[in-house]
Amino acid sequence: MIKKKEKIITFGEIMLRLSTPDHQTINQTHSYLANYGGGEANVAVALSHMGHNCYFMSKLPPNQLGDGAISHLNANGVHTDYITRGSTTLGIYFLESGFGGRPSKVIYNRKHSAITRIGLEEFDFDEVFEDATWFHVSGISLSLNERVAQFAVAACKYCHEHGIKVSFDFNYRAKLWTVEEAKPWYQEIIKYVDVAFCSFWDCNTLLDIPLDEGLENASKHEKRKNVCPKMMKKYGVKYVFGTDRVVYNATENSLAAYYYTQDGCDLTDPIRFMILDRIGGGDAFASGVIHGLIKDYEDPKFAALFGLNTSVLKHTIYGDACLLSVEDIEQFMATNGSAEVQR
Repeated sequence: MIKKKEKIITFGEIMLRLSTPDHQTINQTHSYLANYGGGEANVAVALSHMGHNCYFMSKLPPNQLGDGAISHLNANGVHTDYITRGSTTLGIYFLESGFGGRPSKVIYNRKHSAITRIGLEEFDFDEVFEDATWFHVSGISLSLNERVAQFAVAACKYCHEHGIKVSFDFNYRAKLWTVEEAKPWYQEIIKYVDVAFCSFWDCNTLLDIPLDEGLENASKHEKRKNVCPKMMKKYGVKYVFGTDRVVYNATENSLAAYYYTQDGCDLTDPIRFMILDRIGGGDAFASGVIHGLIKDYEDPKFAALFGLNTSVLKHTIYGDACLLSVEDIEQFMATNGSAEVQR
């Protein structure tokens, strides 16, 4: 297990999650299971369990719901020094867990939450990012409102200018904003990103990276091979990572991981698995990749495989975040053919 020395900071919204029990629909349930989660908070929690020194930056209401979110983070080893308090509202989302042929559903109730009142004047970036080695944010934060988007871009720009590695998960959510609303923010923040988690669609649609003529009917792997290098060259992104998911039903999927560097790309073999809780699978993948890059920054294949295995295991854990140690993940890798890339 690595020593706690890398100072990793993530920024975003942590919400109260209300889930229907026993795969009930929202219409039929009379009670909910409550816990906390949110993309960037999930990444901090997972990396903390992997042995990293993680901080979460955000704004929460000064009430019991805000206190509960902080307690959740602290209980999972995440530092909350860079959380300010204000406003009265904590974002909430309702999860209807799918089963078999019925997919899961999510309903957001996060408008006007505390983080949408965040201001740059509330933080001293020189203090926040002192000794930091990594900063992570996602497109979900960009979608919340202009204040949050400006904050995220400013933080990424600061890190870029001070030699702190920046990872960005595109995480576009059509429920939160339109493509036309999203494009300017994605095209601005990507200028400061070292490691991007994105798909062909993200590059082609949100960043307007064109697909060469004649590839309209090509596989998504071939389309990625065409647009990802263009995006990386245009914006100076060092690595692109992502996953290909096959959905057999709501409780059985498979995942493969891909990565791109300035020199080439690769796609891993898929892993097929059963699902207890799908929420946070992408965050777990990002966490595993970040851990893999920190452990061996010159081997993206190891990072992709470690991220893939972390994501698969997350699907077996209730709640938003992966709560497993490096040893747990490496043991799983040793049982499914990934052992040869372990370090």
